[in-house]
Amino acid sequence: MLHKLMTLAVAMVPLTTSALNYKDLNIHGFVSQAFIHSDGNNIYGDSTSGSTDFFEAGVNANYQFDNGVSLAGQLFSRDAGNADNGDIKIDYLFADFKAAESERSGMGVRVGRVRNSIGFYNETRDVIFTRPTIIHPQAVYYEGNGLRELMFSSEGAQLYSYWDDDNHSTSFNLTYGRDKSISRDVLRNITGGSSNLIKGEIESPLFAQILHSRNGGRSRYALSILDVALQATKAMPMVPLSSVDAVGFILSAERNWPRFSLTSEYSRLNLKNAVGAVVVEESYAESAYLQGRYRVLPSLLATLRYEFSRTVEDGDSRSHNRHWVAGVQWLPTSSWILALDIYEMDGTAGIPGVDNMNRPLSQRTQVVAAVVGYRF
Repeated sequence: MLHKLMTLAVAMVPLTTSALNYKDLNIHGFVSQAFIHSDGNNIYGDSTSGSTDFFEAGVNANYQFDNGVSLAGQLFSRDAGNADNGDIKIDYLFADFKAAESERSGMGVRVGRVRNSIGFYNETRDVIFTRPTIIHPQAVYYEGNGLRELMFSSEGAQLYSYWDDDNHSTSFNLTYGRDKSISRDVLRNITGGSSNLIKGEIESPLFAQILHSRNGGRSRYALSILDVALQATKAMPMVPLSSVDAVGFILSAERNWPRFSLTSEYSRLNLKNAVGAVVVEESYAESAYLQGRYRVLPSLLATLRYEFSRTVEDGDSRSHNRHWVAGVQWLPTSSWILALDIYEMDGTAGIPGVDNMNRPLSQRTQVVAAVVGYRF
């Protein structure tokens, strides 16, 4: 992890000598380091003994040309126990072609590796400053289930548009991705290390979102949909391909007052598992959370969240999971953040299987997590 941080730091140093805005070029960066201690199950490393294996750092840039074309990209490193090894990778990289723009509306297309618009937090899920807690709401964003690589970005084209007036703002995004190979490590994260899958492919992922805000963001609402198919090959010869088709939606709502905000998101995913052309299982996953945040001081935020999720097969609930989360965030300056969270988890949803491969999963997990972060 240290050499990854040093590499990113070398890239950051010459950029931090000014306001990081060179006319049409904007460069920003962030870094965060967490400490996690848990009872029950491991989360991001050997957290039952105390773990510092949760580290994130990124440098992103945007360049605006004179003809309505812009380029944007981000280099990113993430160490998350056995789920991510800290390698530096291109998180997103795309060209933005603005087809039309007026004072209150516009539309265009982005081509490349684009960020998927899912819920309120997916597009900025890597930046600790934009997360409500150290670990994302597991009920909707599947942070511990190895799905980040499938959810965060797609390689393809994204159509976007927006409409604004004095009291309302509406945006729309539609992303169609090309087929994409995924590594054995990603498959291992998704299955918790318990399968013999050797390679996989995401087929033509589709993501869409319409988001509406009122009164300068005092309230906002969103509908996100997704359609993703995953095919995987097993190590055993002559065994047909395994596939999972996931089709679902997320409903998001938020209301903001001067010192208090209330946020809720609901997700439903219909899942179809098949071996070859034979469907072997149909189920759906249903999840939701309710979150309140209170600004104790201008620089101090307190958060309380309840999460619920379940999986239903053949009309019967196979699993129920409940999480309680309480946390505080302190921003002594606009560039620094310190956060402390407590998690009470009932159920194994969101528990990284790859961090618990040599031990039975516990039904209950208690977590204390602390993080320090910096941005420029």
